[in-house]
Amino acid sequence: MNFINKQDLFLLTEIIKKNFSSKYKDSVLGIFWTILSPLLMLMLFTIIFSTIFGRNIGNYPIYFLCGWCTFHFFTSAVGISMTSLKSNKNILQRTPTPKYIFVLGAIISELLNFIIMLMILGIVMVVTHSPFYLPTIFFSIFPIICLFIMLLGLGLMLSIACVYYSDIQHLWTVVSMMLMYASAIFYPMDIIPEPYHQYFILNPLFWVIDQFRCFVYYGNPPQLVYMINLFLLSLIILTIGIIVFKKYEKIITMKF
Repeated sequence: MNFINKQDLFLLTEIIKKNFSSKYKDSVLGIFWTILSPLLMLMLFTIIFSTIFGRNIGNYPIYFLCGWCTFHFFTSAVGISMTSLKSNKNILQRTPTPKYIFVLGAIISELLNFIIMLMILGIVMVVTHSPFYLPTIFFSIFPIICLFIMLLGLGLMLSIACVYYSDIQHLWTVVSMMLMYASAIFYPMDIIPEPYHQYFILNPLFWVIDQFRCFVYYGNPPQLVYMINLFLLSLIILTIGIIVFKKYEKIITMKF
């Protein structure tokens, strides 16, 4: 994969615009679904789980939104990036376009939606009088950068796999549901017995959500060891994704 030239940058911009607009095509509310969706989920989970975990979690709406916005970005970006090559097969068959551009464009388009959701998080923090930990909230960008790197690696791998095996899309629906319950999005880790905590560490998304909450919700100072581990994990996933993508990108057009 080479650096993006001006022509590829123009194509990347168009892909981002297309993905962003097509998500709300024929929708009455359009982009407002990005605002309405987390608010509806917030209302549902707050009503159900704030009564259960209310004593364990202060300001439950912020705790939930920190996890839900990150989780939604992850699952949406993986979902759209895995089909990015297959859905653009007509373009790839006719032009020598760099294939990774479609994966990158898909993830960036979901990043824009994520930024909108973060604005909602900020508004809810103001409404609920949640403290803004200015000394640490700046560091919240770090787990998001690591998540973006992870997503690029996963997107490169799964976009190739999806060309060969369409069942990957159906399998991802099940996997994403499992990840939702395995990422401590709507419940505190305190309710999980200590021996089982080690299994949560196997979930990279849990690392991202936990670090994001540490900076935004708890206001904890950054811990260098955790940050290094998260960054290294992200780079490993990206490296594997690049290796797989470069191995198969030249022959996938024959599978369309």
